[in-house]
Amino acid sequence: MRIDLSPLLDGRKSVMEVEYSYTPDDKGVLLPDEIKLREPIHVRCTVTDKSGYMTLIASATALYDTVCDRCLEPISTSVTFSISRLIETGTDRHAQDYEHDEDYEDELLTLDGCFVEIDNDITEALSLELPMYHLCREDCPGLCPKCGKKLSEGDCGCSGKKEIDPRLAILQKLLENP
Repeated sequence: MRIDLSPLLDGRKSVMEVEYSYTPDDKGVLLPDEIKLREPIHVRCTVTDKSGYMTLIASATALYDTVCDRCLEPISTSVTFSISRLIETGTDRHAQDYEHDEDYEDELLTLDGCFVEIDNDITEALSLELPMYHLCREDCPGLCPKCGKKLSEGDCGCSGKKEIDPRLAILQKLLENP
């Protein structure tokens, strides 16, 4: 969504709050394939004019479906996160200090007329906030590596005897002879 900052730019307001929802499209930053949004991402942001530079603080919540990385059970969960950006208006003394510093490059937003676009920044932050792996429960036993049965449903019978990797079978002889 393009946020119109003209009330801040012409001095009518010093603080502006915007709330909206959006669904990421295929043209911008993409989410991982295993993540399916249940509803649009809800964004609440505050833009503040601080006499010469503007800051944007956005909080977002995403409800999504995925699968457990151990047993492949469907999971529905959510993530809430925040981002903070400095808006470069072209006359900002502070933004010009950041302009040549690569460490702050991702923290700058540029104005397009009197509009600013943050959807790609929100989608990128969501991708970074997602857990490395998802579990249906903390003690999920996963799947049997041999037959693929869910171990949470009970023993499958094939996990009784441990098989040794044939490449390491020669080492088994060391354990047998004390």
